[in-house]
Amino acid sequence: MMPRMPSSRMRSSVLALASAAALLVACSDPAEVPVPPAPYAPPPSSAVVEEGAVRIRRDVFLVPGVTPPPNPVTGGETPAEYNAVRVVRYRVDADPPAPARAVAVLMPGFLGGANSYDAMARAIVRRSKDGEAFEAWAIDRRSNLLEDHHGLDVAEFRKDPEIAKRYYFEDEATEGKTFPGFVDQAAVDYASEWGLDTTIGDLRRVIEMVAPEDRKARVFLVGHSLGATIVEEYAAWDFDGKPGYGELAGLVLVDGVARKEGAEAPAITEEDYLKGSSQGADNYLTPGLETIRKTTRFVALPLLGLKVYPVAAIAGMRALWSPTAIIEDPYRDNAFLTLLSLTKVPRMTNRAAMGFAMDDASNGVSFAAVSCGGSKGGALSEYDSLFGTKLVQPSDPTATYDWVEYDATNPREHTSLDDISRSWFDGPSLDFAEWYFPARLSLDAQAAATLVLKETDWPRATHGMRAIHGASMDLPIFAAVAGLVGDTAALDPLRALVQNVPIGPGRPLEGKPRTDPDAFVVLDIIDLTHIDPLSGTDDGQGDVTKWYDSLTSWMTTNSPAGGVVLAPSAP
Repeated sequence: MMPRMPSSRMRSSVLALASAAALLVACSDPAEVPVPPAPYAPPPSSAVVEEGAVRIRRDVFLVPGVTPPPNPVTGGETPAEYNAVRVVRYRVDADPPAPARAVAVLMPGFLGGANSYDAMARAIVRRSKDGEAFEAWAIDRRSNLLEDHHGLDVAEFRKDPEIAKRYYFEDEATEGKTFPGFVDQAAVDYASEWGLDTTIGDLRRVIEMVAPEDRKARVFLVGHSLGATIVEEYAAWDFDGKPGYGELAGLVLVDGVARKEGAEAPAITEEDYLKGSSQGADNYLTPGLETIRKTTRFVALPLLGLKVYPVAAIAGMRALWSPTAIIEDPYRDNAFLTLLSLTKVPRMTNRAAMGFAMDDASNGVSFAAVSCGGSKGGALSEYDSLFGTKLVQPSDPTATYDWVEYDATNPREHTSLDDISRSWFDGPSLDFAEWYFPARLSLDAQAAATLVLKETDWPRATHGMRAIHGASMDLPIFAAVAGLVGDTAALDPLRALVQNVPIGPGRPLEGKPRTDPDAFVVLDIIDLTHIDPLSGTDDGQGDVTKWYDSLTSWMTTNSPAGGVVLAPSAP
């Protein structure tokens, strides 16, 4: 029997039902219709990171570095991919780049990554004017290239911090990759040679991106904490008979100084250099060269270890994207038990968690603390921190803690929790910290701290350190003294070393003595914590804005009028 054809009435009914179904789907809640996730793409290497009166672009690129010698004990050589230094360039958004009056090249301190300078770099560029821009180039030392940021970068793209938590701590594959684990000391034996000579060589390659005729006029070398000692040593370094300071417009020291400038003998003995001492960076036990070459190639935070870095980045994401949510996270809480000397972590919002972790009233790692507000919602009690200072911790197990922003406290504090949170993860493979800080670097920095090493001094004679030109440095110097250095008298040895050296030829202040207010500046910002000068919020008030204004004003004074187009975004 032939199948019966539907009547025209039946066909009309079927079409009507299909149309109604389609209309119901179209009008339904979009949340009920599954939408495939966007294809993953890493954070862009070039992006506008701030709108406003000055639109700021951030470019991230690698510059080829020097080739260190192999570890003489193991024979391990640095892989070619790690003979590079990452530069994070902040500039006025323009194509081609706007002519720059000056560029601040920013060297981080102990355990510091390029993003530790994020707020300060933006503040420098924000002070650009028509026809005369400022740029800031933050340095990520080569050790930062060892860090696996895949989980953090995916979490940033998806705006989901829990992706990073599962990637680093729960063995979950993310966008086709599983975390291989934190780097082991034995796997980076070659990092034993990533000392002062290597770091200064890498930095030299960055500065060489600026045309030779513009370096002395436009390049201001800035160092924070141990980074201040490193840039002093760069200025005093001998480059094939030419001093480093000869191609710098000025030297800026941010809450750091060698303190041994001009001393007759090296700051440590050769035995301590080889065997180790207790006078390391920020008072850590510094392993000697023999130990570094055999076993201990990088420095990890005591008790907290390497896991604390992604924990902090994840906490920063949560504080920024879901500030009032309350998250249960055993990995964060384990870090808190050590960081805040707690036996149990009470309930707290994501903002409170990041606040307690970073604020100077509670953070046991004092050299990484900022003044970012205060807690509310529960009682606080006093405790003895990791380094012996008296701090406070949340102590009410029945409370839910929240956080008060820096500008709502009395007295008013200095760093927005949003700004410090962002610096812990924002950008491609970028964060606030340096997970695998080379132990050799802090050791060498001590050995070369006199800046006037003689041919017979062991750091120069035996280990090739070339910080020899300190007594003739004729460039202007600006030092900001905050909470760690704590006393402007710490600059006295450096001042004494150059007091009879007027500002040299070819500089705007040529011939000015060191008594001139712009030839050797010491700015007292002691009320700021050690990190506040880098992270402080540029809101037009208080010591932070005073600091940013003073620095860029001084850079203007010590650079010629006009500007030049500096190096492109990549070499």
